[in-house]
Formats: sequence, structure tokens, C-alpha cells
Amino acid sequence: MRITILAQYFPPETTATGRRAEDLAEVLAERGHEVTVITGRPNHPSTVGRLLCRDVPDRERAPKGYQVVRVPVFRSSDGRALKRLLNYATFMLAAAWAGMKLPRPDAIIAVSPLPTGFAALLIHWRHHSPLVFDLQDIWPDSARAVGVMDEGLTIRILRSLERLLYRCSARVVVISEGFRRYLVELGVPAERVVVIHNGVDTRRFGPMRAETRIRKARPLRGRFVVGYIGNLGLAQGLDTVLEAARSLSGEPAAFLLIGEGVDKPRLQAAARAARLSNVRFLHGVPRRRAPSLLAACDALLVILRDDPLFQITIPSKLYEYMAAGKPILCSVGGEAAALVADAGCGITLRPADPTALAQGVLRLMADPREARAFGEAGARWVREHFDRCGLMDAYAGLVESLDHRVPARAVRRRAFSPEIAAFARAGLSAPPHRRPQNESSESA
Repeated sequence: MRITILAQYFPPETTATGRRAEDLAEVLAERGHEVTVITGRPNHPSTVGRLLCRDVPDRERAPKGYQVVRVPVFRSSDGRALKRLLNYATFMLAAAWAGMKLPRPDAIIAVSPLPTGFAALLIHWRHHSPLVFDLQDIWPDSARAVGVMDEGLTIRILRSLERLLYRCSARVVVISEGFRRYLVELGVPAERVVVIHNGVDTRRFGPMRAETRIRKARPLRGRFVVGYIGNLGLAQGLDTVLEAARSLSGEPAAFLLIGEGVDKPRLQAAARAARLSNVRFLHGVPRRRAPSLLAACDALLVILRDDPLFQITIPSKLYEYMAAGKPILCSVGGEAAALVADAGCGITLRPADPTALAQGVLRLMADPREARAFGEAGARWVREHFDRCGLMDAYAGLVESLDHRVPARAVRRRAFSPEIAAFARAGLSAPPHRRPQNESSESA
């Protein structure tokens, strides 16, 4: 099969969506398929200007045998809405153009965010190839949840395009049962929605030798270290960590925050202003260093803002934390908290509650035996249920099972159905079940 994968972010960028696309490209190439990944020149706000993302070739053949094509894209470390929209829009157009110029693929796979799906949709209409959309973040609601976009015409347009993308996809692959319920309630046929968790490469992220040199420097020396590795962005709500650190200032505990993100400069300034000697920030690291840094921590933190949208997601870092064999402090509700409870791998906390986070740290410090048991349980659970090799094999099997001969009239029929036509006549009004309660008819 000839397969095109679209992903706005891709290694050496360290985003979860990039890892998902890389894993899928590798397993499909290993199974003998001709795979082309269309991605952007490194453009995530957390990686713009970083040394590991400089001088990346526009075209290359990866060691696993697939092709990588990098298209030009507007890049900025500024996380404000306008520049983020420019970033998404330029990638969408450039990726669609690159995909249309390629020979007809037997399947198209697009990995979130939503604009990447729009690019894939244009290629789908051009080549009449079956489309698989990999839903990692629910757009545009995730933009609303972090305050980047407000309810209004733009959100309503994006929601209409969101439904169009789901309607035209042969399969929508989601990362949690909550996402699956969301799509079914939105009207996507249940048989077209498939849950394939992110999982983890247990060979790479199992317990290993710790990178202990970071523990020898202040402020971590001699302290119980709670680590976080990942995006320091708006969705994480890391002010909760700073408040917890303030309340733990008299205890031998410290927080280690590793990564980049649009909210990092503000968080660093806030930590300096509060004179928090028990918080250390480190630059983001190449993925190969992450396992040894996880091993250097005494506990690991999973955290998101307190928003209903995050109740149905499972952060991909949770699987890596579990594989590292460390106790988890889970400051996320819903499905992530349920997973931690089922696995018995840590403590579930009320989201955005610094007091609960501080108490969780003290509990782990006070009972090293319990902390060790949590870590061992997590490592066992993730090996049994979320090994990435098995999950990616299942994903490849799904792609291979698609009907690769999608007739042009079927594409047109799905795209321009009476439902879409009625929506257009309605003047882009929000669908009733998605309209916010405080929105009046005057805002339409």
C-alpha cells in the first residue's frame, strides 16, 4: 500500500502527536508499505529556535524506510490566537498542496490537530482515497478550554468543519473511551470510531539508570523530587504547582519542570517573584534523554486544568510515567484518574487544587513503601495493557483493512449531504446540542 500520513509536528519535535505519527510510520514501513509523512518544518511554539530542531532537512528518508517531507509554515513562539491561527492555516495549505502533488495514496492518515485533518480532507477529495483521522485533542473545544479562543463565529465555523471531517472519514481513531462517547453523541456512527490508546514503548521507557547529576545541584539536592516532563503550556495549569511549592517551602520536597511551552516564561517569572527555592525549570530534552530523567525523580506529576473537556482525555505522558516505575500524582480527573485508580499506581487529586497536590507529595514522602508499590504496579499494568508495539500493530491492521477504492461520487455524497447543506442555509448557527447556555440568538 501507498500511505500518506499528515502530522503538523514530527520528531525531532517532542510533541505527543509527533510521536504518534512516528510510531505509525515506523510500523507501517516495517510491514512493507510505502509511507510518506508530510509535516512542517519544526514549528511548535515550544521548539521554535531550539538547537535540536535547527537544520532539519526538507526531505529525508528515515532509518525505518519511510519518507519525510517538510513543508514551509509560519513559525512563532508567541502563543496568542492570531499567530497560532496563522501557524495552523499555513501548514494546512502547504500540506494539502504537497499531498495533492503526490501519487494517489491507498490511504490517508491525519493526526490532530483539526487543521491537519482539513488538509487531509482536501487530499481526500482530490485523490478519492480513504481517510483516517487520529483524534488526539478535541478541537475547537480545547482552544476554548485554555482561553485561546472565545465562543463566537470562528468557533462555530470550526465546529461545522469538525463535523464535516468526521463525516468524511472512513475511520476516526480516538485515544480514550470518553472521546468515543463524544463522537457518537455528535452523530458519528459508532462502527467508524475506534479506540487505540497512545501506549508506550516499554523497552525504551522501562526502569533504568537515573540521570543523577541533576539531583546533585540546588534546589534538588537531598529532596524528594516530583518531576514533570512535557509541554509547559496553557492547558497544564502549572500555577497549581507553584502554589503547592509555596506551601511545601518548609519540607524537603522540590518540583522539577522539564520542557518548553508558551506559558514557561510567565511561570519562571512567577516562581522568581515568589522566591520559590524548591522549583527548578530545565530546558526541553531530546526524547532519548527522557527515560533517564524520569528515573531521577521520586514521583511524577500528570496535570491539566480543571475543565470538563479534560475529563475525557488521557495524557500520553501518563503511560510513560507508569512504565518508568514511579508513583504517579494525578491532578487530572475523569478517565486519567480512573486509569491511575484501576492500575493502583498512584494518588488521584482534585484538579487545580494546590493543597491536594501538596498533601499528595507529603503522603508519598511519609510512606516510601507505598510509593514503591505504586511504581511497581504501574510498570506491570502498562506492560500488560498499553505496550505500544501491540497497539500500533492493531492500528496498522485497521489501515490495511480499509476499502482503498473510494469512488468519487461517494466522496461527494458524504461531503455535500443534506445535513451539510441545511447547515450552510442556517447561516453557520451553532448546533443546538453544542450551543453554550449563555449564548443568545443575537450573537448568531
